[in-house]
Amino acid sequence: MFLEPTFEPWVGPDGVPIREKPRLIVLIRHGESESNINKSINEYIPNQSVSLTKRGWTQAHNAGVQLLKVLNLENPGIVQELAEMYGTEEPGICQGLPLEGYERLDNHKDTNVIFYTSPYRRTRETLRGVLDVIDGYNLRNSNVKNCEGGAYNPTGCQKFATWPEGEQTSGEYKNDTITHNWTSKDPTKSFVHYRVKDEPRIREQDFGNYQDISSMQDVLKKRSAYGHFFFRFPQGESAADVYDRVASFQETLFRHFEQKKTNKLRDIMVLVTHGIYARVFLMKWFRWTYEEFESFTNVPNGCVIVMELDETTGKYMLRTRLPKWDK
Repeated sequence: MFLEPTFEPWVGPDGVPIREKPRLIVLIRHGESESNINKSINEYIPNQSVSLTKRGWTQAHNAGVQLLKVLNLENPGIVQELAEMYGTEEPGICQGLPLEGYERLDNHKDTNVIFYTSPYRRTRETLRGVLDVIDGYNLRNSNVKNCEGGAYNPTGCQKFATWPEGEQTSGEYKNDTITHNWTSKDPTKSFVHYRVKDEPRIREQDFGNYQDISSMQDVLKKRSAYGHFFFRFPQGESAADVYDRVASFQETLFRHFEQKKTNKLRDIMVLVTHGIYARVFLMKWFRWTYEEFESFTNVPNGCVIVMELDETTGKYMLRTRLPKWDK
């Protein structure tokens, strides 16, 4: 049986105890994509290159608002301003799945966020929407702003994310002095530091390459009869295959948690990913049976799932109530 490792607390340079694990682990499903509304585009556009719709961008910004709503911020009142600015309260936009037993705290401010993103275009664009909202908060609260050309770019000229030139860690983007202007920062105010890493293991379930829409409809009917977890798509994956790379990624996370001497703090960890991956991630983490997995449906596009660390046990509690199939 796989159990979360436990470690002794350690103390940072200022003498303040540092938790090994993030206070929150948050999963975000990408916003509405072109293939969510028109499956035929999968016949000629690679799955990894499918982009968000206009509504998907609004959902991405809404995900940023929902994320800020669960963080312990210096000025939470700014979040409502951002919600109104990005139009995230319009009808049909996911306003957040119900949270159970979760309350923001005042004894610690969340100022360090690590984002892992699937390398698919729709997840990177969703992350860009989330970062738009965080950048908006930082600008209003502490006057930290993007440098020209310094914003995270989800689609470079060769179809991959590009980091601004400078002393960036390979494969990592962060809102540091290279990408953001700190010269006019309000010294009395804190801001949300974030880092971004591409992580191919949290990509979408592989449904095969270019998908013929008529034959795919037949395949999906077979999956419904066979079961979502074990059914393997022709030239693709089953959810059970996804489980294997979920396990690999979670083992990597625990190794990171164990690295006590790192100076890369992480109050919050966010995975910007896909619907099936998010459910399999939770299945592996909380040791659900496959029958329990089958009982849940995908969360709506752009919605946020919150896991909170119980400081007394060192275990995570799922605070989001997930939607289930109608009986």
